[in-house]
Amino acid sequence: MTPSLKNILVLRLSSIGDIILTTPFLRVLKHRYPGCTVQFAVRREFSDLLRHNPHIDNLITIDTSEGGNALRGLNLALTRERFDAVFDLHNNFRTRVLRNGLSRQMHTIDKRAWRRLLLVTAHVNLYHTVVPVAERYIETGRDYGLRPDAGAPEIHFTEDVRGRARLRLRAAGWRTDVPLVGLCPGAKHYTKRWPSERWVDLARLLFARGYDIVLFGNDADADTAQAVRAVDPSRVHDCTGRLSLLETAAAMTFCRALFTNDSGLMHMATAVGKPVVAIFGSTVREFGFYPYNTPAAVLEVDGLACRPCTHIGRADCPRRHLGCLRLITAGDAIEALEELMRDDEQPGTGSP
Repeated sequence: MTPSLKNILVLRLSSIGDIILTTPFLRVLKHRYPGCTVQFAVRREFSDLLRHNPHIDNLITIDTSEGGNALRGLNLALTRERFDAVFDLHNNFRTRVLRNGLSRQMHTIDKRAWRRLLLVTAHVNLYHTVVPVAERYIETGRDYGLRPDAGAPEIHFTEDVRGRARLRLRAAGWRTDVPLVGLCPGAKHYTKRWPSERWVDLARLLFARGYDIVLFGNDADADTAQAVRAVDPSRVHDCTGRLSLLETAAAMTFCRALFTNDSGLMHMATAVGKPVVAIFGSTVREFGFYPYNTPAAVLEVDGLACRPCTHIGRADCPRRHLGCLRLITAGDAIEALEELMRDDEQPGTGSP
């Protein structure tokens, strides 16, 4: 007999991509138990990613800068609730403090840590099947009848947010009669960032095909953004560091397609339903963080003996050649885009 769920707590504190990948879990949970109350705990700086999600009844935000006292204080407050189950989709030190004693039914994500460690350190691949992270989250609810539904991740925002994003694109120079392609050149770690010169090459090829470009990211991407913009300032609309998380997602909806590294913005692009060309360097599909249930192409260098050298990214290349990224060319990326566009024809130009 399947247990009932009336009040549950979901924990995933960070970061952008990981949080977005929880949304298929939330969707299938609410479909299976439409009357249950879903409470979700997340770090404050990422809370907008879930602010308008219809499958969350109460969003709990945490300021981790306050340290362990904030976690223990929230744990104490939550003990007044009677949770039928807690789903820890993060399973780190902070969430273990947060969930302590909240329910007898505690379910945590299986991170495949030993398989991951062996693949990185010894290049022994024990991943007999590649399970996307979104489905690893859903696995935590298998005892409650949760199963993947073949849907993509979701991100929800208001029409007001979309209107602000449109105005910011226009302020950056977007001409609405020209098809737009988004570039997301950033990533937290060096070994996940396609080199700046490749983005410059890609910009030239996109211009030759009649596209304008919008650049997404944060202030850390300024150098690459400047190099791409220098190709043709009238056709590159630089929004790096100028949009909120939700405005970034809303602005992506005006793009025909997006090019990204293996990053949080890659998952954001999948959540708005746009075709994605994703460039993978030091990480591999086995870790589960590739575009989920959306039109996408993953570009990676197969057969490179040193790959993967990490499961999250590194500050430098241990072999000093960064071949996992440098061997992927702008031509490869354009070819992947054209194949995606053939498979996923989209009407219109993305105009408001």
